[in-house]
Amino acid sequence: MTASPALDLAALAGLSSETWLGFLAGRRWFPAGARAVKLVGAAKLGEDAALCLLAAEAERPWTTQVLLRAQMSEGTGPEGHVPKRSIELGGGVELVEASDAPEALLALAAGLRDGASFAGQSARWTARASAGLKDAAAPTSVRLIGGEQSNTAAVLGEAGVFKLFRRIEVGRHPELELGRFLTARGFPHAPPLLAELTVDTGEGAAAAGVLHGFLPGRVDGWAHALACADMTGPARALGAATRAMHEALTTDDEASGMATRAIVQADRARWVVGLRQTAAAALGRLGQRYRGLQPELRALAEVVATRSEALLADAEERLRTAAGVQIRIHGDYHLGQTLYDPESGAWSILDFEGEPTRPLAERSLRQLPLRDVAGMLRSFAYAGMVGKGGPAWEAATSAAFLAGYDAAATPGSPLPAARESPLLRACVIERSFHELAYELDYRPDFTWVPLQSLVALSEAVPLPAWPRASQF
Repeated sequence: MTASPALDLAALAGLSSETWLGFLAGRRWFPAGARAVKLVGAAKLGEDAALCLLAAEAERPWTTQVLLRAQMSEGTGPEGHVPKRSIELGGGVELVEASDAPEALLALAAGLRDGASFAGQSARWTARASAGLKDAAAPTSVRLIGGEQSNTAAVLGEAGVFKLFRRIEVGRHPELELGRFLTARGFPHAPPLLAELTVDTGEGAAAAGVLHGFLPGRVDGWAHALACADMTGPARALGAATRAMHEALTTDDEASGMATRAIVQADRARWVVGLRQTAAAALGRLGQRYRGLQPELRALAEVVATRSEALLADAEERLRTAAGVQIRIHGDYHLGQTLYDPESGAWSILDFEGEPTRPLAERSLRQLPLRDVAGMLRSFAYAGMVGKGGPAWEAATSAAFLAGYDAAATPGSPLPAARESPLLRACVIERSFHELAYELDYRPDFTWVPLQSLVALSEAVPLPAWPRASQF
C-alpha cells in the first residue's frame, strides 16, 4: 500500500458541518438526531493522524472525540480493508476513522507509555502511565475489539487494552475513578488500570482514554453465553463476582470520593424522576417511529403504550420504599462488559464508565447496586431471546446468577439480597425502557426484544381496559 500522506490540521478546520454529519451520523457512538457539527479542538499524532474534538448540536450538548488518519484514496486500507466511510480531502487523499485505520493507535500507544502530551488547536491531550508501563516495550501491533462500539477499543500488542472515549465531558470520569480505586485495592475481578489519557478543552480537564492490563485466554461474556447450553455454573460464578464488586465499592474511604451513603428522601425522589424521564424518552421515540415498524411490532408497541402507566406506577411505588445504602456502581452492566476464563471459570469485569449516553455527572452519582443486577438480568434475557436458549434458559441462568450474588455476601454487609428485594423489579423495568430508546435510536432490528420484555413485565400488574383507539 502507498505510504500515508501528511495530515494538515488546517484541512480539518475547513470541513463543513454537512461533511462532518455525513461522516458521523448513524454511528452508534454519535448522538441520534444531531443537526450540526463543528471542529472545536485537534492535535496531530505523528504525520498522518490526529485526535479531534467535534461539538454536535443535538438533544443536549455533546462533544465527540475521533481519531482520524489520512490515507490515499485507493479504495482499500491496510490488508485490503475497505473503509465504511471516508472524507475526501482532494488530491487523492481521504480521511478515515480509527475503526477503519487501527494502526493510527500505535502512535497514541507510544505516547501513553512515555507520558507524552499532544498539543494542537484549542486542545491538549496528556498521558499518564504507571511505572510498569513506562518500562515496557512500545507495542508494534494493534487489534480492534468488537468493531464499531460506543468507544474505540483495541489490544495494543502485549501492553494492554486501550479504550478511546467517544464522548468527551469535563469533570470526574467514573472509568478513571473506579479503575484507580479497584486497582489500588487489588480487586481480582477487573484488569488493572495502567494509563490514562486526558484532554484539556480550555474549559477544564476531561477523560479521553484509558489503558488496562490485557487478560489472555479470556472469551467475551456475551459470546460465551450464546454458545453455552447450560449457563447456570458460569452464571452463579458471575453473580459472586458481581457481589464482590459491590462489596469492594462499599467503602468508608472519604478521601477516595467513593464513600457509601445512606439513602434519603431526595435520592428516592431523584430515582423516581429518572424512571419517568427514561420511560418518557422511550415512549416518545416509539411514537415517532411507530408507523415505520412492522405490524407485529406495532401490536407490541400498542400494548406497551397502553400498559406503561400501570407498569411505571408499580416501579415508582417500589422505588419510594428504597432504604439502606447507595454506592458507586458499574452503571452499564451486561454480558458484553465481562470476560470469561474457560480454564478457571473466573470472570473479569470491564468498562466502568457507566452508560455513555447519560451525562457524566449522572454517571458519577451513587446508585442502587441492584441496578447492575438488573442490567445483567436483562442481558440474560437478550441472550435467551436472540440465542437458542429461550425462556427456560433465561430463567435458569438468571436464578443461578441471583443465587451466586446472594451467597457471596460479606457477613454484616449493608447491601441487600437481590432475590427478595422489591427494588429489583423496579430496576428491571427502568432498564427495559432504557433499552427500548437505545434500540430505536441505534439498533432498530432489536426493538422487539425490549418490547416483548415490557409486555411480559406488564402482565404482573393490574391493567387498564383495552383502548378502542390507537395509542399512536
